[in-house]
Amino acid sequence: MLLLSPSLAVRAQTPQTQRYLRVLVPPDAEDQAPVPASAYNVAAQLLAVEAGVDGHPPTARVHLADGRWLTLHAARLDTGQGAEGSDIAVSIEPATADDRVSVLARACGLSPRETELVRHLAAGGDTREVAGQMFVSENTVQDHLKSVFAKTGCRSRRTLLARALGT
Repeated sequence: MLLLSPSLAVRAQTPQTQRYLRVLVPPDAEDQAPVPASAYNVAAQLLAVEAGVDGHPPTARVHLADGRWLTLHAARLDTGQGAEGSDIAVSIEPATADDRVSVLARACGLSPRETELVRHLAAGGDTREVAGQMFVSENTVQDHLKSVFAKTGCRSRRTLLARALGT
């Protein structure tokens, strides 16, 4: 958790956040606390939502060099001072598999059913299980999978899941 003032100045952070921030933006000097643009961006997005300028949620996903993904969220703390006087909390946590599938689906233009298929595969389902969960035939699952392969440029389930899950 990263705590920002209403003017986006850093007030405090947890030790885990310090570790994440050092991975996101290594500081030039050891005594300098790094705060990446992504943390400020989600806080600024919260301000935009509050001002009615933008309706997108104050959330971001960040891909690290070692293949890990992080999710950042911003929210106001309820201190009874009203929104403009309250501090902003930015949470930084590992992205879930569902978060990563969502990124792939949007990036590749997958349909809702194709996205659902990838989610079932990411959860470990085989063709028969996925067909049952989606209430379609195994042939329909295979047809959806061919479409997903075409849109993602993948040629196998293993490659698709590695790409979707960032492994």
